[in-house]
Amino acid sequence: MRVQMAPKTVRRLLSADGYLDLGMPTQAARELDKITDAGPLEGPRQLLLGIALKQSQNHSLAIQHLEKAARIMPSPIRRFAWKELVEAYRAVGSEELAELAEKLAGDGEYQLKITLPLAEKTVDIAISPKTA
Repeated sequence: MRVQMAPKTVRRLLSADGYLDLGMPTQAARELDKITDAGPLEGPRQLLLGIALKQSQNHSLAIQHLEKAARIMPSPIRRFAWKELVEAYRAVGSEELAELAEKLAGDGEYQLKITLPLAEKTVDIAISPKTA
């Protein structure tokens, strides 16, 4: 079975990733909020939105999106979402949840590449223990 993805959704994900690279999380969140039905790209949308909100210091809302990404994304990528959650949990005073998220994330550096079908670009997200 072939899954159809709207080219507009792919463009919005790539735009949001670009805004995050430029340190413009508010614009990234706006771009992601315009996606009405991400279909199979809902996991990456939730992850990018959580990262944008975390960068905007809106940790409580970021947690909601990052937790959803951790639930719906495949297991290797799930570790990336848990790593993002560590700092967000600490920012809201949930040290126990931060420790649990650290265990679920595991050790090491992560380079996440989300390849979008029929797109010439990939969404690149990097995180290392030093920046997490």
